[in-house]
Order: sequence, then structure tokens, then C-alpha cells
Amino acid sequence: MASPQSSRAAIRDRILAAARELFRADGVRAVTMGAVARRAECSRQLVYKVFFDRRELVLAAAVERIAEIADDAAGAAPSTSFRDAFVDLSVEIIETLRNDPELNAILGEGSPVTLHDALWERELVDRAGRFWRPWLDHGRTQGVLRTDLDNSDLADWLHTVYASIILRRNIPADDERSMIERFVLTSLTMATTDTAAE
Repeated sequence: MASPQSSRAAIRDRILAAARELFRADGVRAVTMGAVARRAECSRQLVYKVFFDRRELVLAAAVERIAEIADDAAGAAPSTSFRDAFVDLSVEIIETLRNDPELNAILGEGSPVTLHDALWERELVDRAGRFWRPWLDHGRTQGVLRTDLDNSDLADWLHTVYASIILRRNIPADDERSMIERFVLTSLTMATTDTAAE
């Protein structure tokens, strides 16, 4: 017999899946909580019991989709050059988050949630730390990362910088790559001899 906690999780998943289907098909503005309830085959009252309001439901959909994109891009850190692989992955994630059709539907016209709101949800901030950890470990193995900051600090900084880049939609891909090579990698790998000398 399922526990109450697992039953609640299953109901939440069902409602969220129904909402995402409708958002993809019709856009956020056209989707009501009643429509979500009908698609999920539950009462409107139950939808509001699980999600406090429409904004919370839309935010949950955005967070879940971003997490899926991160999971698709995740994997073991490569055994090749940290620099090249890191830049390639960074550009891939930024471009995917900017251009994903479902995410654009969830966060499009009439949405009560912005991409900034979603990216700074605690769940995604924590996930970013887990995502970058194997890559940062790989960089340390190759001896290319700065030693005055630990992986947690670097992952938090990466999330901050990349969130800002993602929100700037007018950056050409080549300029984006150059920015990551010149500024992000430089900051990750900068020598700390000056600090030590002080």
C-alpha cells in the first residue's frame, strides 16, 4: 500500500504533467486551473491543494523542464581537455535553455513567471552545484583550476554568471563562446600567486 507521502507525490506529478501538456499545446495564458484539473482527472480544489496558486504551478513546470535539460546535458566529465569540453558544454546549455520550445511556452506571453524566477529557485541552485561538481573535479585533476576557492564557491559563481548570460538573448553564439573563453575560464583558472604573496 502506498504511503500518504508517495500518494501526494504521485498526485503532484500527475497534475504537473497535465499542466505541462496544456502549456505546450496552448501556451500559459490560455490554460486555466480548471483545464488542468480536467486534464489531470481531478478536482479544481485538489489542484489548489497541491499548488497554492497558478504562479506556483507554472513555476514548478519551468523548474522541472530546466532540470530535464540539465539532466540531458549531464554526464561524466570528459577525459579530454577541460578547457574545450567545458566551453562546448557551457554554450550548449545556455543555447538550449534560451531556445527550448517548451520552456519558451511556459515562460512566454502571459506567464506569471520569468526565467530569472525559475533559475533562482533553490532546487535549481542546488542542482547546478551537483551538475558542475564532476567537471570542476576534472579541472582540478588536470591542475587548471584556481586553488583559493573550493568547488562549491566556483559552482555558485558559475550559476550566477550563466544565469545572467542566459537572460541576455541578444548575444551571438560566437560572442558567447568568446565571452566564456576570455572571462569565465580566466576566472576559473586564474593564478593565486598574488594572493599568496600578500
